[in-house]
Amino acid sequence: MEADRTFSLNSAENVILIDDLSALHAGVNALQGSFSLPFDGWLINNGEKVSIDSATIAGDIRDLLQSIVYVEPEAELTPSGVCPRVWIENLSITGE
Repeated sequence: MEADRTFSLNSAENVILIDDLSALHAGVNALQGSFSLPFDGWLINNGEKVSIDSATIAGDIRDLLQSIVYVEPEAELTPSGVCPRVWIENLSITGE
């Protein structure tokens, strides 16, 4: 994890915030570690948000775990539970 970078949605440039993952029961191959999951979220650029609907995130769970660059210290209450934001670099995302 990188200690010299600031991780804030207010100052982030071209960051995708994933709000809702779908098809967890069908989009993950547990034996191979691959996943392809539809999501809704936001494209954030210097505090401005643009909605993202029906995009897809894909990759390998091992690569995803190695790409974690920051885990926020405070947990956030979401409709799905309690979890801190996890910042990941170089995700494969498709959509309009």
